[in-house]
Amino acid sequence: MDDPIEIRTFLGEENVTRQQVRAWEARRAEAVLKRFAARLGRRGVAELLPDFTIDRALDAPLDVQREALTAMKTELGHAGIYAMLKRDLAISDRMARIGVATSRGRAKFSVTRLEVPHYSAQRFADWFNDLTITDAEVDMVAATPDHYLLRGLPDGRQEVVETTGGSPTASRFLVDYTRTEALTIPVDPDFPIQVAGQALLDDGLVIGGVRHQFRDRDGTLEALLTVQFPGNLPDRLIHQHQWHLADEFSNWMIAAAPVAATA
Repeated sequence: MDDPIEIRTFLGEENVTRQQVRAWEARRAEAVLKRFAARLGRRGVAELLPDFTIDRALDAPLDVQREALTAMKTELGHAGIYAMLKRDLAISDRMARIGVATSRGRAKFSVTRLEVPHYSAQRFADWFNDLTITDAEVDMVAATPDHYLLRGLPDGRQEVVETTGGSPTASRFLVDYTRTEALTIPVDPDFPIQVAGQALLDDGLVIGGVRHQFRDRDGTLEALLTVQFPGNLPDRLIHQHQWHLADEFSNWMIAAAPVAATA
């Protein structure tokens, strides 16, 4: 399927094609489909997708796989997601605490840049912020196979259950977009639109955060997308999360094109 907009992608300084990003998403879609099959079994999957089997989904085009995964996650619901990933979330919680303690304040950044010609940075940022405000869970989850649950909480924070980068387990954390004091991601003064917040566990332990920066330049949206991790995280996982950022934000920008595209 052809994208309705052009998206140029840079993982750090490495220019990658849209086809490469979709290929990464396809590999992750296959991995997540197989996880559903292993965790839920044939009958469980049939309850979520009565007219669609995992085998059919694995042979389907990426866009069909994306729809199938989103439908399964939605049908499973929050409690079902927690139950399916119970062991993963317990392991990742412990690993996050160890990572923060052993990093001793050091941090690493996953940085991805996107350029979208004929597209408005402000309109996209407004659309993106609205996802949490309006609790548009389907739009948030559908952006990449590694999203299991994203929702806005009554206190204004965002709950995230996802596989971060190349991690073998899914993790759960909260993002507080009203606090940035623990972030060490530099603010680029040339990017006037900022979406930033701290990532934390339920007891308030800060485990990282995000600073996504946007600007318009000669009719092109430029996005500087950055996630902060504990400094002891392996470089391979940092690099894999660059792909994660490229995938989710490309799909969000495509979804927002009806309101953000300028041509």
